[in-house]
Amino acid sequence: MSTSSRQIVCLSTHYWDDAWFRKQHFMSRFVMAGYKVAYIEPSFSLVKKPDQDKKDYQVNRPFEIIVEKKSDSLFIIKPPQGMPFWSYPNVSRLNYIYFAVRLRWVLKRLGFRDYILWNYRPEFAPGVSLFDYGKLVFDITDDLAAYRGTENKKYHYIKMCMENTVSKSDHVIVTASTLLDKYRNSSKNISLVPNGYDSDLFSDSGVLIPDDMTGIKSPVVGFIGTLFSFLDYKLLEYIIRNSPDTSFVFIGSLEENARKDWMHITTFRNVHWLGKKKKEDIPCYIRMFDVCINPFRVDDVSRSVSPLKVFEYLAMKKPVVSVQMESLQREEVAPFVYFAGSYEDFLDKLNMALKEREKFKDRLDFRIIKQYSWESLFEKVLTITENL
Repeated sequence: MSTSSRQIVCLSTHYWDDAWFRKQHFMSRFVMAGYKVAYIEPSFSLVKKPDQDKKDYQVNRPFEIIVEKKSDSLFIIKPPQGMPFWSYPNVSRLNYIYFAVRLRWVLKRLGFRDYILWNYRPEFAPGVSLFDYGKLVFDITDDLAAYRGTENKKYHYIKMCMENTVSKSDHVIVTASTLLDKYRNSSKNISLVPNGYDSDLFSDSGVLIPDDMTGIKSPVVGFIGTLFSFLDYKLLEYIIRNSPDTSFVFIGSLEENARKDWMHITTFRNVHWLGKKKKEDIPCYIRMFDVCINPFRVDDVSRSVSPLKVFEYLAMKKPVVSVQMESLQREEVAPFVYFAGSYEDFLDKLNMALKEREKFKDRLDFRIIKQYSWESLFEKVLTITENL
């Protein structure tokens, strides 16, 4: 592999200092493997204020690109703010062409040429040809068009961007078997690499008890993650209302589009919302949970989700009760998850998991769980990259 091809430009959907997902895990490991990486962060509209919980790093500026050199091999790049009314396809198209033009010259100045363009953002489709890349990888983490619903222009536009990027990519990586089925025939090369967990961070060893957990009575059912519109709040209300002697602990920030539903959930006396925590503190909270839950709303989005938190729960040897999610049910970890097909079934499975929690560790095959560590998954990704 040539020197220039050991360069990666990553078009990410998360800021580097966000909670870490596959983008940061893979790119940080590429740096450790000897690659030079430019990590392109997302942006937001000129008329939008930064999210309150991201204001320290969501600092994109009008008309200016910000470059932060983390090391000789890692550059974090913030594009300028974009034009307002971003949800309109024509505005989205102009914004991403504008970003591509501006980024091209910054990348050239930093010495990036003939690089691997690693794309997580399908909206860049109109501007992809403006980058000086040698190979294109499209890493698809969800059914991104389905997030928009199916009856609006944005859905059809994202769908078109997805199909366009898949057809142009030298390799497509997907996180879910349903996505593999969907794009298998339209891609040149395609591989399934699910989400995973950080084995250095998530383990069942440790004794630290967080101060805000000390007064919460057992048994404890826990959830870690963003409180957003894709959770099933009617399901949460059902299991909480019917489990008055169980404490339900939620760790994570709240998205505005879910505020009304979530604030209703917090009215129950056995609900404890502890807010957003530092990533290094999350295992201390999971360690205090007796059972963990995965309460997604079942729809076209959840069919193709590879829920990172489920792998983290299992890495800490915690029982998990989940709604039915087709791709997760096709993973090797599926036998260790209590899947429920209805609200009543979810409550029954939750009670079963609580009763069996002491025996759960004995039936958990950790050889399978280890296959989902980011280290193991990155080995697959590195092999794909070295063979482009």
